[in-house]
Amino acid sequence: MSNRKGSAASARFCTACGGELTAGARFCQRCGAPVDGSPGPATAAAAPGVSKALPWSVLALAVMALIALVFAQNDLRPVPPDSGAAPLGGAIGAPDISNMSPQERADRLFNRVMSLASEGKADSAAFFSPMALSALDALAPHSAHQRYDIGLIALVSGRPELAAAQADTILAQRPTHLLGFALAIRAAEARRDAAARTGFQRRLIAAEQTELATGLQEYGDHNPDIIEALRAARAP
Repeated sequence: MSNRKGSAASARFCTACGGELTAGARFCQRCGAPVDGSPGPATAAAAPGVSKALPWSVLALAVMALIALVFAQNDLRPVPPDSGAAPLGGAIGAPDISNMSPQERADRLFNRVMSLASEGKADSAAFFSPMALSALDALAPHSAHQRYDIGLIALVSGRPELAAAQADTILAQRPTHLLGFALAIRAAEARRDAAARTGFQRRLIAAEQTELATGLQEYGDHNPDIIEALRAARAP
């Protein structure tokens, strides 16, 4: 018992890692730290003033370089033809309308303009309006429905005179056409012609029942417009 106490009292331990040192050892057999304070194998090769954190800095830089290389390779990787994929970081463009039929192209551009206008994006709507009008022009001779669509785009792009002209043509071909009245009312509002607006509103109300009974397709397609025009016409 006394021998074990004496042995423990005389034992030496490494000041770096706390490991027990063997008798006469100059370096810790666990971590390699020098026992007598002299430079050890791990520190003797280091240049004076060099931080112990240098190996970690080098490792961090190497990892960052590897990450940068991976991203660079992804950016430069070609996209296979007809894959439908976009390069990493690239923007997805608008749908290609070049292969659409004239009617499909006109419908797509009309919907885009009206959607942008409803979202309050007046500048974007104005940008696409000439393309939409050109696509609709290609469908001539125009039906009443198409003339109404042209008139709506004209109003969005700040051309009430074009909208009024389309309304006049619709009503010349069918004097009780509800969409002709609805477009004429909006064109009069844009031109601030209160008298014309009131006159078209009265004619709209008078033609409502008879025209809705015809079941024209454009009445169904633009039913919200007709309902709103009638509501405004009946408002006090």
